[in-house]
Amino acid sequence: MTSTVPDEILARLKRLPAAQQRQALVYVETLERASHGAALAALKGSIPRADLAEMAAAIEADCERVVARD
Repeated sequence: MTSTVPDEILARLKRLPAAQQRQALVYVETLERASHGAALAALKGSIPRADLAEMAAAIEADCERVVARD
């Protein structure tokens, strides 16, 4: 019987000491974040330049103010 990739990864992880399992978890979390970034990068160029300019102007005009509160 052929193991799937997740099955093989799990089998190998189980043989590692707890500290290395935690390192593997951190690595997987990094991969997940990177995949979200790739999804965001795929949107590059999908917003028309005129819309981007309008958003930038709105941010400049309204969002870059600091309101001091007591």
